[in-house]
Amino acid sequence: MKRDPIILQEHQTFEASDIEALKGLDIPFRQTDYLGEPRFLGIDSSFRASYYIGATWLVKNEWSVIVTPKMPNIDFVTMFLAALEVDSKHESDYFSKCYGIQFDEPAIETNEQLNQLTPLLVLHFITLLERLVKHGLKKDYVIREENLKTKVKGRILFSKHLKKNVFQQRDDRVFCQYQEYTEDIPENRLLKKALLFAERIINNYESLKAQLEHTRIRQRLSRLEARFQLVSDEIEVYQIQKLSSNKLFKEYREAVKVAKMLLRRFDYSIHEASREQHTTPPFWIDMARLYEMWVYGKLNAVYHNQIEFQVPGHCKTAVDFIKKDERLIMDTKYKPHYEDSNRGIIDDIREISGYARDRKILKALGVDTNNSDEVKCLIIYPEPINFVAEDEDNAEIANDTCKEASFQGNLIQQSSQIKWFRNFYKISVKLPTL
Repeated sequence: MKRDPIILQEHQTFEASDIEALKGLDIPFRQTDYLGEPRFLGIDSSFRASYYIGATWLVKNEWSVIVTPKMPNIDFVTMFLAALEVDSKHESDYFSKCYGIQFDEPAIETNEQLNQLTPLLVLHFITLLERLVKHGLKKDYVIREENLKTKVKGRILFSKHLKKNVFQQRDDRVFCQYQEYTEDIPENRLLKKALLFAERIINNYESLKAQLEHTRIRQRLSRLEARFQLVSDEIEVYQIQKLSSNKLFKEYREAVKVAKMLLRRFDYSIHEASREQHTTPPFWIDMARLYEMWVYGKLNAVYHNQIEFQVPGHCKTAVDFIKKDERLIMDTKYKPHYEDSNRGIIDDIREISGYARDRKILKALGVDTNNSDEVKCLIIYPEPINFVAEDEDNAEIANDTCKEASFQGNLIQQSSQIKWFRNFYKISVKLPTL
């Protein structure tokens, strides 16, 4: 029997009645491994939603769960654009792990406004295509067959020449087969077809047309279409499915992968791309990772090469950012429960303290690893915070506020000191809203 989807917000716990029903199904809920793909949107054994939003089946074709953002009016287009504007393969590869789509699973029907998936695909594809054309479109030899006038090219196809020319008394024609070195190859045709889908989506989706960035996105599409002017969009579904990204140049792999995802999202029908969807394939978006990319876009726009992203440490750890001129270690914490308490902050401070003592990270920061001086640490939150004491032991941290970043000059000077820890600071970088 098909049930109505369970609708949750990030970090919300299931209703008691749903928990009782789910316990009987023995679903293996567990916490998602670091950088791993979430099962059941990262919902853990305590039946609490995580920081993944999206839709997934709990029981295939019978019961689904949908997790929406805690802040319902997040401007995802602005977030995606900022995250994708950093023109580096390292960041591009990281962004590709911010989301996943399970097209092989049955679609989930919903009236929820799950329109984050479409702009994410479109904007990711546009950005990848722009990076690709900077290196030039791939060319290859393709076989052409053509009834040429007054010349022979390649070899004559005698059976077709007889049928189309000799028997028709067309003495000025020769039917030939020849090779041509051209950009009009299957891979580029796939990208051109997906580009036309992207244009149709941008022009027709009301949720995208309402965005302030809509005009700029259309301009980017126009420039790309001009670059693909000599490429046809004639390619069949079976040809698309046969194209293997393993044989492509590295610049093409991700673009072809996302192009296929975009076409599959609308069932390879450009007419489907003209209207909003009321079904969705199971998908997830990692809001914590997307927030990291959003913050990085903001930092990189102001501080440029002073900022490094996802700096690796020992034992497969990595800190989100370092700022070399201030010798500053920074980590984002996408944790909505910080809005009204300090719960969990001690664990975060311990984690970042470890980064501040990791010799590999300190070397990237330009710090003498034999120096015993403390490195400043900065925690970045999505909202300004007024920490409230949860018990008498923490009464001294009540009314400890967090400033909002202005991104003007020295970051530490914009930050608030975490008063009960030395050389620890905090700052707020808000999520964009409509």
